[in-house]
Amino acid sequence: MTPRTVPAPAGPKAPATPAPRRGNVADETRRYLDSRPSIRDCIRYDIVNFTALARRIRRETGLESQEAVEIACRRYRRQMQEEARQEELLRTVVRASHLELRSHVASITVRGDIAFLGRVLVSSERSLVQRDRILQLFEGGDSVTILCDEAILAPILGMLPRESIISIRRRLSVVSVHSPEDVLVTPRVLSFLADAIGRWGINCVEMISVYTDTHFALRSQDALRAYEILSDLQRSTVDPRTEPPEYEGVRPAAESVPSANPTPPGPPSKGRGAPPTVRRRESP
Repeated sequence: MTPRTVPAPAGPKAPATPAPRRGNVADETRRYLDSRPSIRDCIRYDIVNFTALARRIRRETGLESQEAVEIACRRYRRQMQEEARQEELLRTVVRASHLELRSHVASITVRGDIAFLGRVLVSSERSLVQRDRILQLFEGGDSVTILCDEAILAPILGMLPRESIISIRRRLSVVSVHSPEDVLVTPRVLSFLADAIGRWGINCVEMISVYTDTHFALRSQDALRAYEILSDLQRSTVDPRTEPPEYEGVRPAAESVPSANPTPPGPPSKGRGAPPTVRRRESP
């Protein structure tokens, strides 16, 4: 009888490496770089080591030729130079924008449709006598989000059926970016601003773009930091050689500034304009 051979138990499997790919190296490299904005930024500013980058691309995609991947990366950089003009237009728009921070904002998300929006506006008409109060409505697939001033939150909640309310968030703040009309035809402005906030780990509760205005609704504890980030971002787009000084004052004339230690008046000098000295002559 032939003895049966029992196979030895298999050990832990090594991590699988991507199978070699023999497709178009340039297309595969471009897809890899297009999906990684951080690497694209490094290539745009020419601060990337192409040898190390090509090695990483080969490891993650399975491409074989190191030289071919490096050539594709360098060609990608040359193509990105055409984006320099768009980058300057983007910075021009950000430089000309103005920031505004508004506190005491609330958001309500309810189940509703487009007909529901009209009822909200009619019911809130008396509460909107003051023009500076915020009220914005946004329709989703099967819900409506209302962004409003906390001062008019109670009247709005009073006319909503309780069962239709999905969520209520109070103590929010809104950072608004008011841009020139060039923002309508300039790519990447919204993503440029949102990425600046997001990379610091700040979550936007709502993000709204209306005509030339962009609004970021955030928690109150994050709003001031977001405002500082956008302010620094706006300042970084300004050429320091052309930026006006933060403070300009007019110094008073020198003769009008009183001295801290005034000198006591002494005898008049004998120079020009001084009164003559008179000596009395006595008779013997």
